[in-house]
Amino acid sequence: MLTQFAVGRLEEQLDKYDEWADRFEDLPLYFMTFHGQQSIRTVIDTMQHAVYVYDICHVVIDNLQFMMGHEQLSTDRIAAQDYIVGAFRKFATDSSCHVTLVIHPRKEDDDKELQTASIFGSAKASQEADNVLILQDRKLVTGPGKRYLQVSKNRFDGDVGVFPLEFNKSSLTFSIPPKSKARLKKIKDDNGLVAKKPSSGKKGAMPQISDTCSNQARNPNQPDFSKPSR
Repeated sequence: MLTQFAVGRLEEQLDKYDEWADRFEDLPLYFMTFHGQQSIRTVIDTMQHAVYVYDICHVVIDNLQFMMGHEQLSTDRIAAQDYIVGAFRKFATDSSCHVTLVIHPRKEDDDKELQTASIFGSAKASQEADNVLILQDRKLVTGPGKRYLQVSKNRFDGDVGVFPLEFNKSSLTFSIPPKSKARLKKIKDDNGLVAKKPSSGKKGAMPQISDTCSNQARNPNQPDFSKPSR
């Protein structure tokens, strides 16, 4: 994560390690000290504690299958997953906190793209989610495969589409290829020219409103978190 944050390999520039490590420590990131199978009640309680104490606004669960374990039968697993997804949805609504849930898809043929139906027990997961993003990886016989991010559901305005991704080995990150960036910039510029015409007669603009989280006291009876350190 430090390599991704610095967008480069720090082992090749050790003189900058302390600087980037200090900047990384200042990020409002907290990690749950859970590994392997966990009960959904324990995870939800910890998330609620984090919202109460640290005023977090976004939780990432990676991944659902690993958290559930492999002890249940297939029929029980579908029911358990539906219950867990519903619990995360209720937490997000009640706490006004975003939840990103990583779900590994079922195995598909190499020549087929992943679909929303590829999500294990997809009915509940896709219905409860406001947005569904699918990381597509098209394997080629020769050379590296093609990866792109597909927006298959967008409850905000309904727009869906794909974003090509290119892996940067030095920074361990995915980004839009240069050609796609240039094309996207041209589209934005064209849209900007169109948007400026009707607003040319206005003297001012409405201020933007940003979300803030209030500070609250810590409850010592709740589980603790570990903050990233060097």
